[in-house]
Amino acid sequence: MRIKQVAVKKLFGIFDHRIPMDKPEGVTIIHGPNGFGKTVMLKMIAGALRGDPSIFQTIPFDEFRLEFDDESSWTLRARRERSSRKAGFGPQLTLVTSKNGQENTATLRDAPDSPSNRQILNLIDTSVPRPYARSGAGWRDNAGTPYSLDQILTLFPDAASTVPPEVLARLRGGVWKPLGIDVFVIEANRLAATGPGERKERMTYYSPPSYDDDESMAPGQQRINQYSADLVQRIKTVRSDYAKVTQERDSTFPERLIQFMRTDEVPLGESDIVIKLKELDQKRRHLIGLGFLDKEGVLGVFRDEDARLARQALTIYVDDVGRKLSAFDDMAGRSGKLIEIIKDRFEYKTLGIHREQGFVVESEAGGRVNLADLSSGEQHELILLYELLFQTPKNGLILVDEPEISLHVAWQSRFLSDLIDVLRLNGAYALVATHSPTVIGTQWDLTTELRGPKSRPDPRRD
Repeated sequence: MRIKQVAVKKLFGIFDHRIPMDKPEGVTIIHGPNGFGKTVMLKMIAGALRGDPSIFQTIPFDEFRLEFDDESSWTLRARRERSSRKAGFGPQLTLVTSKNGQENTATLRDAPDSPSNRQILNLIDTSVPRPYARSGAGWRDNAGTPYSLDQILTLFPDAASTVPPEVLARLRGGVWKPLGIDVFVIEANRLAATGPGERKERMTYYSPPSYDDDESMAPGQQRINQYSADLVQRIKTVRSDYAKVTQERDSTFPERLIQFMRTDEVPLGESDIVIKLKELDQKRRHLIGLGFLDKEGVLGVFRDEDARLARQALTIYVDDVGRKLSAFDDMAGRSGKLIEIIKDRFEYKTLGIHREQGFVVESEAGGRVNLADLSSGEQHELILLYELLFQTPKNGLILVDEPEISLHVAWQSRFLSDLIDVLRLNGAYALVATHSPTVIGTQWDLTTELRGPKSRPDPRRD
């Protein structure tokens, strides 16, 4: 299931936006003046798909609607009552879902102030830092500002883990459930690292984390080093998969060879064996170059007469090696793409990958370049590409906020083609919010302009 169209009415009490998302390239671009709701639209889509109502309780709107390619829809309507305005809490939200012509309506309300709910909220409060303190059906800070349950969980996502999911769903009215579409947001603030124990995609939209554990390290230094460490773990995982396949194939090789010969199976021809051995040798050398495999074990030169001496054994051998090396296929493809793009972007520097050190940047003048010493634009580019290649979900939705930040115009002009390549790799689709005509380039057919009641159409698009 994919989103076919997104629409909002009276966003901030002013704007009515409609965004079709049916482009054959899989990319939709929204653009418009500051304050018209580009970033907020990304937040609302992500909140709806993840079953997180927080954004809808803090941003004024009348109706938010998602239409899907299976002809179903998800519509949220907001009505702010006088009592909720006085208390400082969000509006009353009514959810209408439609599928196969049948509509279901449910109302989301703040948890009522009852003894049993207070006990649950008090348990959640054990993971909420001061100055936020329990008060009635929610919390208040030291200035007396009220916060609902969902506003608190927005600020402190880990607090949700203190109670079972079904209990949390009951407090939220039982209607907020993920919609079955994986979503990943690449936010404008890409250099800030996630805090300890926080999920990047949850904290992305709202408030940046604190870094009390290491105030001396700048946020930009942390994020790029986090991804370097993440790369090391990913390589470790695929090497573990490779080792498992290797152990299984090696331990059963004699038995499978004897069975092959007993059943008179037809081995590969000498020329086919030599060709496959060359292909496997090239693949192995590529993986060595990426740092995934050690240098030892590279095959020598094989000729047809060599293959003729042991056709049965070599037939099984080339199949085994192919299965072993296939453990690296996805990781090698993404890593190779990352190095290829960065090679075309960075000047006088080269990016390498080391299975124990992660990103390795070398200067053409000689010597290692500390990741923290890369320019803001270089860090943005590396982080942006890493998220696209390694962290976005397959067959999911990617939301990209202002990809142009800190990037040279030449890099901006190549972003869209990079994104489309990654979407093909993942089978995913994307919604991009941008101010940059350079990012759009000649692809104005992919754009939707967010307009106000008094706006004139952008002549470049219409």
